[in-house]
Amino acid sequence: MNQKPKRERNMLIVGLIMAVLLGWLMGYIAEIIVLFLIGYIIFQFSQLDRLHVWAQSPDADNIPFEDGALGRLAVHIQRCKKQRIEQKESVKYQLERFRKLISVFPDGVVILSLSNEIQWFNDQAAKLLVLKKRDTGQPINQLVRHPRFTQFLTHMPEDGVIIEAPIAETNFSAEKVEIRVLPYGDDERLLLVRDVTKVERANQMRKDFVSNASHELRTPLTVMKGYVEMLLASTVDDNKYAPPLQKVDQQVIKMQTMIEELLALSRLEEGKAESSNKLVNVRSLCEQIKLELEAVAQENEQTLIFDIAPNINIKGNKISLLTVLRNLISNAINYSAKGGEIYIGWRVNEVGGVLFVKDTGKGIASRHLSRLTERFYRIAENNVLHKTGTGLGLAIVKHELERHEARLIIDSKVGEGSQFQCCFPSERFSE
Repeated sequence: MNQKPKRERNMLIVGLIMAVLLGWLMGYIAEIIVLFLIGYIIFQFSQLDRLHVWAQSPDADNIPFEDGALGRLAVHIQRCKKQRIEQKESVKYQLERFRKLISVFPDGVVILSLSNEIQWFNDQAAKLLVLKKRDTGQPINQLVRHPRFTQFLTHMPEDGVIIEAPIAETNFSAEKVEIRVLPYGDDERLLLVRDVTKVERANQMRKDFVSNASHELRTPLTVMKGYVEMLLASTVDDNKYAPPLQKVDQQVIKMQTMIEELLALSRLEEGKAESSNKLVNVRSLCEQIKLELEAVAQENEQTLIFDIAPNINIKGNKISLLTVLRNLISNAINYSAKGGEIYIGWRVNEVGGVLFVKDTGKGIASRHLSRLTERFYRIAENNVLHKTGTGLGLAIVKHELERHEARLIIDSKVGEGSQFQCCFPSERFSE
């Protein structure tokens, strides 16, 4: 391109000289110079207008002019326009690749705005959530009407939510879907939908088996317990048979406890447990638990410290909340060394209220934390003072808290003890 920075300046100087000569010859020097400058300004304004029109157009090739300061500015604008076009094409290509990749993804994918409006979704999401093309731009909670899904969009838990799949007028066989939400860009979110029908069916079969087996075992264990107690009563002074029978009795009691906990867990998982929304005073719960467990703690030379204000109330089921506290404090007693302290307290954070149990035990390695609420999961390397637990306590605690719209958070470091936090939403408690 022919760019001559001095040419425009020279032309202006020559024009001014000619205007001065013409004005001198005509006797109107000042007037001729003013007319020349007005004409020059009008000309430059028209050139700027042409540059503006071209800069706003999608055309990046036909530069209106190339010389002078405006010409150099036009060349710079052309370069920027070409870079922008290249970037736009690159983004368009990457977006097309992303959509092709997502379209063959086995899980459903929905791109949402921060206000939960649907921006885009793939074919699998359309099948699982019964979405149509015309639903783009609509709030997803108005299309997928499920109480747990609405609550999920409000709180956004990390572990997602499993709901019944919307009913479609097709042969698509999904019954249960798992939904998760991930951050995506600055002002969007990625909603992932997965068909978990087979997994949920397997889980239901397992739950049914455990429930049925537990029911069937209750009767023979009750009979065994009766005969063992009868034999113990008849051999109370027999040093030969009494100790073995006492051990049998202890194991029968342990099996009965396990079966009762399995049945309770099954009722919780199936939503058959009795619910209540009465105000329960936390201080009174702690006093009841203290009466139950203080003797065991003193036997281990441990101290139970309760720091709960008398005006803290939780809306829920008293028996369920007692079960939660009983399990957490019993675990703290069992996993703390002699002379340790167990601190039970309450605090309020930005989300709601937290009822926590903190011990001075050996602590738990981080690799175990995510599995502690699984059925029968036990940490082999931990030295438990009283190995009478069934491995179901924390699973029951988790489900009891879920009934109260609460969640269990476990913090622990090896050598520093553990803290179990029951986090209740603000609408569940009052002070």
